Amino acid sequence: MSNLLPLPDFTSTLQRMDDLSRNHLLYFRLEVGRILLEDLFEGEAEAYLSRDHNKSTRFAEFLRQNGATLQELGLGEQVLRACLTAHIAVASLPAEVVRQLVFSQVVELARVDDNATRLVLARATIDNRWSSKQLRDAALAAAHNRWIDAKPEVPGLQPPEAVEESPKKAPALGHVVSRFERAAEQLDDLSEQWAQVSGKTLTSGQRARMEEALGKLKGKIEALEGVLKG
Repeated sequence: MSNLLPLPDFTSTLQRMDDLSRNHLLYFRLEVGRILLEDLFEGEAEAYLSRDHNKSTRFAEFLRQNGATLQELGLGEQVLRACLTAHIAVASLPAEVVRQLVFSQVVELARVDDNATRLVLARATIDNRWSSKQLRDAALAAAHNRWIDAKPEVPGLQPPEAVEESPKKAPALGHVVSRFERAAEQLDDLSEQWAQVSGKTLTSGQRARMEEALGKLKGKIEALEGVLKG
């Protein structure tokens, strides 16, 4: 006679959390994206999606001024960008479809450029109960003009399994050190160029971009120094 107790069933707990994510997290983050688009980009999706380096820098300035508060809200830069792209993506989807998705699935759909394909994938995700990873695999298949059903003989749609890439061979240690040395030399050149223009007045956008770039450099350097110190 076994004394082992049956494993607890957490299905109900997980379902309640899933419902909470669908009903509240998705709505919250889509609304965050809508607010950002309206207030920082005049409601124009093209203004945010543009790759023009001269586009509005209000987003960078917003992050610079409110970074700490946003972090407390769980809204770092990457999450905010995901909110923006998700809000833009769902604009082409029926509301009843959006309500059945979770935020991570909407983020994957935002990577799909074609509205018709996005709708097909959204409905397939709901009908076949795809995870976000399965949706990503199907989206990649569609992007390469491959049919998203990997097993036509099986009822429903089975997304192709992603091909696992072989891990890249680690570079030689000496090569990496040499690259850091060259990067330091390039930084010297940039410092000299900065000295030549330091008398000029920065626009608010240029200042925000410089502070953002220097902040990233500082963070990377501090992390590397921490590794060296062990």
